[in-house]
Amino acid sequence: MGCWHDIRLFLLNVLHYMTRRLLDRFVHVCMRIIGLLLTVCTVTGLSTSDAFAYPYTVPSLEGQIDTCRVPEPPVITGSARAICRNESVTLTATGCTGTVVWSNGETGNQITVQPQQTSRFTAICRAQAGCISCFADVWKIEVKTPQAPVVVATSSLLCPGDSVTLTAKNCAGTVHWTDQAVGSIRTAQPAQSTAYQALCDQQGCISTPSSPVLVQIGQPTSPVISADRSALCAGQSSRLTASNCTGTVRWSDGGIGVERTVTPYQTVQYRAVCQVGTCLSDSSQALAITVRSSDQTLQIAHTLTNGCPFQTADLTRAIQANTGTALRYEFRTDSILDAPMVQSPGAVLAGTYYLTGRDANGCYTQPTRVTVTITPCEHGIPPCLSNPASVVARIDSVDWAKGVVRLTGRLGGSATQASWQSAGNGLFATNGLAARYLLSEADYRRGTVAFTLNTPDPDSTGPCAGASSTITVAAPTPTREVIGLSKQVADPVWLADESGSFVELTYQLTVENLGDHTLQQVQISDDLDAAFTAAGALIRSAKVRADEGLYVNASFTGRGADTTLLVSASQLPAGMRKRIWLTVRLDPAQADTLTFSNTALARAVDVHGKLRQDRSTNGNTVDPDLNGDPADNTEATLVTLSAIRPQQDTTMFIPEGFSPNGDGINDRFVIQRIPPGLTLRLEVFNRWGHLVYRSDDYKNDWDGTPNQGIRTNEPRQGLPDGTYFYRVVRSDGREFTRFLTLMR
Repeated sequence: MGCWHDIRLFLLNVLHYMTRRLLDRFVHVCMRIIGLLLTVCTVTGLSTSDAFAYPYTVPSLEGQIDTCRVPEPPVITGSARAICRNESVTLTATGCTGTVVWSNGETGNQITVQPQQTSRFTAICRAQAGCISCFADVWKIEVKTPQAPVVVATSSLLCPGDSVTLTAKNCAGTVHWTDQAVGSIRTAQPAQSTAYQALCDQQGCISTPSSPVLVQIGQPTSPVISADRSALCAGQSSRLTASNCTGTVRWSDGGIGVERTVTPYQTVQYRAVCQVGTCLSDSSQALAITVRSSDQTLQIAHTLTNGCPFQTADLTRAIQANTGTALRYEFRTDSILDAPMVQSPGAVLAGTYYLTGRDANGCYTQPTRVTVTITPCEHGIPPCLSNPASVVARIDSVDWAKGVVRLTGRLGGSATQASWQSAGNGLFATNGLAARYLLSEADYRRGTVAFTLNTPDPDSTGPCAGASSTITVAAPTPTREVIGLSKQVADPVWLADESGSFVELTYQLTVENLGDHTLQQVQISDDLDAAFTAAGALIRSAKVRADEGLYVNASFTGRGADTTLLVSASQLPAGMRKRIWLTVRLDPAQADTLTFSNTALARAVDVHGKLRQDRSTNGNTVDPDLNGDPADNTEATLVTLSAIRPQQDTTMFIPEGFSPNGDGINDRFVIQRIPPGLTLRLEVFNRWGHLVYRSDDYKNDWDGTPNQGIRTNEPRQGLPDGTYFYRVVRSDGREFTRFLTLMR
């Protein structure tokens, strides 16, 4: 403590020889030096008890000299550090001979609090006006109450006697159902329509009930079906749509789905039923799709034969003339319009074939039969030479992850059949022109598989030969494409305008690309209606700003369908992290709760065109468990408003904080509804009890820049973000003290 002794002697000796006029000025300078030394000593771990006890004098605003013995910070103890929601904790501050002012605005040596989420409390000791201690060490109270489970039912509509399986997700503890059942998964057989709810019991803390899931008993209603085209030509498509069904739509032709596309080749009627569980509705009304035919008539030869030395016939020679406009001719193996096409119409063997014409509208004429006979020729040319076999192998689809390869083949010439072979060790589940191959472990390790489609040799030892086609499938190059999202909320800030008081919530969302390539069409969605309106709160406004490279949706409201914070032009390079700030102004006067839960959803398109998404987790880290998978972290972001609004009387409103970041919103510390004729004195202290801002006639113009204490030469150097203690004194003598939050 020798440094403090020398400093005191130096200051006292100098002050002793100064005039009273110089004394006032010099005391201010000395106190700034002492304030700096107090900070340095505290940081380096030196004791400051003597320094805090040392009295100094400061001139009061009334021109008198006040002696301030800087008090030591109070010591906070509490009755608990971990509680369940709605439980109370008693906080006690000792070591203060003045007035204890708590960070929630209350005063007194002991207070009782009931935090709804994990909270931190501190306090200062105020000996007299302008004479305060450093902030006390924080007492953190952790609220361990879990979130409500999310209940999912396998069906929302049951037939009488049917069962439903209910699953409660998002609970790391024990799930208790409101009808006394226990367990995260249960099976119920309700006799009547029933709403199910569950609670989560985690370490003795019980969550609020989940949102009710209604399971109704009754028969589904018949679907209403429609088609976008009720008349078409054979081979053309029509889209069928079914509505008024909450289950599975089953169609009369075996199709399933609310929407489907059909390609009829003859006039047909469709019906549908709605299936929920084992319940089936009555059939819908019939819907007819009419297949039109072309009104043109074909003029063709109905019999054909070969011309030696060829042992095949040319079907195109059957076409003689037509009476209408130009037709496009097709040759098929049967009389129905969806029969297989003839592979090589110019070189067919003996048999019966069918010729159709297709007009400019796409409609077919009626199939006309053509019979082919083959006359043996001396020294005739075998069909396999005049019309050699050909084959083309194609890959239909590859799902390397599931181990399935789908193949297709097309025959030509005289080829009539083919078979697949593989160079791998897997199995063909089907083997025709359309084949399905199942990869083996050896195929996976090798990374490639070759497939060959072969046609048989048509004449064994003769001059003809079969055909073959080979393709190779390779494993895709593995890439990692991941998006992550986190969300944290700052302390609520109460504000007011002519219409009344409201709260401002500022959320910081962090989106990060944890993958290998740039993500395109980055989008963040946040449903404010679900978070606030559903609880009865009124959303007054919502404003979005973001880091460079993300393009905000300027019209974002968070209500209805307008839930996207960005526009689709936003990109996020690999390894990049960017932030979005969402500021919501809220009137909770009619809300049925003071705790609001909010989550956001991040979506983007990866280099392969696949959609990647992640639901936000609380905090500023997208992957808190550092396992590389942010999708398994989905903690909602909770914010709890104080049940008692900020300290104010009927005429004046003092905000709990402000955000001087230059965005034009809440950039000044504005005290509203000041009574006419009164002036204000504002003093702001940092956590060390040092005065950092002072205005004897405050004009609502403080932007977070200090005007007291040691300052740098850099102009407009703002105070760091954090918690500060303020004192507002009106000219009528009334005084207001509390903590404020400065956050950019």
